[in-house]
Amino acid sequence: MPEKYRDHTDKYCKRVLRLYFMILCLWPTVIVAQLTSPLSFSPRQQVLYPVPEGVGDAWMEKAKGFDTYSENELVQKIACYELAIPLYKMAANRLKQAMALQMLGDCHNHQGMLPPALSELEEALTIYKEVQYPALQGIYDLLGNVNSQMGNYKTALKNGYMAVKTAELQQDTTLQLCTIYNRLGLTFFHLAEYAQALTYFKKSLEVAKKWKDTASLLTLVPNIASAYQRLNQPEEAIHILKDMEKRYDITSDEDKITLAAGLSNSYVSMGRYDDAYIQVKRLQSLSRSFGASHYMQDAIYKALISYFQAIEDYNSVKQYGIDYEGYCKQAGYTYELLNDYGYLFRADSALGNYPAAIDYYQQYKVLQDSLYSEEKTREIAQLQMQYDMEKKDHDLLLKEQSIQLLKRQGLLQKSDLQRARLEGYVIIGGTTTLAILLILGYNRYQLKQNINRQLRRQQQEIHEQHNSLHVLLYTQRKLVAEKDWLVNEIHHRVRDNLQIIMRLLNAQAAHLDDKNALAAIHESRHRMQAISLIHQKLYLSGSMAIVDMDIYIRELVAYFKDSLTGLQQISFDLQIADVYLEVCQAVPIGLVLNEAITNSFKYAFANGGKGAISVNLHYVAEDYVLLAVKDNGKGLPADFEKRRHASMGIILMETLSEQLEGDLSVKDENGVSVTLIFKPQHNREKLPGLLKLVNKTA
Repeated sequence: MPEKYRDHTDKYCKRVLRLYFMILCLWPTVIVAQLTSPLSFSPRQQVLYPVPEGVGDAWMEKAKGFDTYSENELVQKIACYELAIPLYKMAANRLKQAMALQMLGDCHNHQGMLPPALSELEEALTIYKEVQYPALQGIYDLLGNVNSQMGNYKTALKNGYMAVKTAELQQDTTLQLCTIYNRLGLTFFHLAEYAQALTYFKKSLEVAKKWKDTASLLTLVPNIASAYQRLNQPEEAIHILKDMEKRYDITSDEDKITLAAGLSNSYVSMGRYDDAYIQVKRLQSLSRSFGASHYMQDAIYKALISYFQAIEDYNSVKQYGIDYEGYCKQAGYTYELLNDYGYLFRADSALGNYPAAIDYYQQYKVLQDSLYSEEKTREIAQLQMQYDMEKKDHDLLLKEQSIQLLKRQGLLQKSDLQRARLEGYVIIGGTTTLAILLILGYNRYQLKQNINRQLRRQQQEIHEQHNSLHVLLYTQRKLVAEKDWLVNEIHHRVRDNLQIIMRLLNAQAAHLDDKNALAAIHESRHRMQAISLIHQKLYLSGSMAIVDMDIYIRELVAYFKDSLTGLQQISFDLQIADVYLEVCQAVPIGLVLNEAITNSFKYAFANGGKGAISVNLHYVAEDYVLLAVKDNGKGLPADFEKRRHASMGIILMETLSEQLEGDLSVKDENGVSVTLIFKPQHNREKLPGLLKLVNKTA
């Protein structure tokens, strides 16, 4: 609001307040009685003394002068509404009381104080229903938005649908419909129904374009870009964001943050980290313009954490993740807190902080189960199906009404035509012509009736096919979810069984004195750990069959450093390309790597001296992968060929290379060099880009 108008509003409010305070002084007895015991006055008596209602109106008018998007002015706006509500209650004006509660709840929503916002909005809805206020689309929309942010998705979806339904009944085509569609789209976005979210975002965009509302357009375009990004279309997201930047003069810091965050997330999805870094620096600079609890910090945190996760800067992920955790808890953002626990778990896992990682993973699972339990998912699907069916019934009813109207119009037109013709025939006395026209009219009527019957049959068939398709899609989604759960559970059980075997080996080792037997048990335990680590990766990742060898080999080497005493003196040079293997090939590779590193530790650096071991995994030729493990130790013994067939490690590596249908060679080249060349079961081109990104950040 311009400063001159705000000054004018303040002067007006001060005059109104001064007038009512004078009235208070003139009627002290009545006002004191109302303030101390308002219930002792009947509604008729309260109407005779409208002083509290007038003062409440003054506070409501003063609240309009404060900017909702300014943190300091928002506090003053909230204070005005809090003063107006009890005054309206005292004056027994329930409608104004509900309106003030709705405005207060909206302000608390902007402030990020979701629990009080929910309580105030629910109280406002109750009062609206008591006074039978019909235009409830606004309050339903706000309730849907607050519940969505708190993770109450079933209630949020129900309120969103009620907002759309009420707006349609009220024939509301204002900008409020734009907000309703946008917030319903956000609820579907949190439910990972990105196609459905995109549909509602586009509906909202059409309303904003109709009203030429630039502020709404600058909000909706980044939402649409986020949906395209989640639908694996980052190029489309970047295109519409760049188009928005060219079309509109983006001056506010809020819109700059929204644009920069959208571009950063899209660039990260495409692996364009240099372009993303430019947007990250811009976000870090803009973040200083707002308080730590401002609602725009949400978009900044998510973009920064996503970028540092992608470039594997886990210290930064940890730092921003902890700050974001406090922000989400203070505001009550459940969906964002769930994602943040996932980031903190991956960061602590990569940094080796396994106790903290386990704690964050447990919190992640508890929160995930509370938000996306099977029962809640089924209820939400049923609610969505019910809404779709009601909407289609409503559309069919409208079509039927349109058909009935057309039929009535046709009958009226036909009647007029017959009357006109009848008059003409009477004038010319053509009784024969009149009979012919009546027959033709009857034939046309029969033809139209036949056409209408065919249309009704076709509509019925379409309706039945649509219902069958809905049931089929729901069943298919349920089967896919059950399959994913079963595969996930298999990897979980395999990993747990391997851990049990390792504990049994440890327990057996505790009762053995034979050094050879102890060594054999320790080697077996390392082999089990190599296999267990693969199943752990598969269980925690989004893919159930593909292993990112870069992350797997690095974690396997980290395990050796922690478990083999003396290995800390040996440096590792890891040159690992972006290689993704299926489980049937990743397990043999892990075992070969285990044997090679263990042999280097046992024989090449037997005296505990310093040394280096290099591990190289990359593509060679077109469709082959090379695994090379080399140390700079004392090399092979002179009688290596004689002992070759007696060495369990060499026999195991040769057997594993045969299983991979690859070529294994062990050479003495300034140390021992173990080389394995094999062909993966899939080509690099067949791996989708999104799967690579997910595995890279798992």
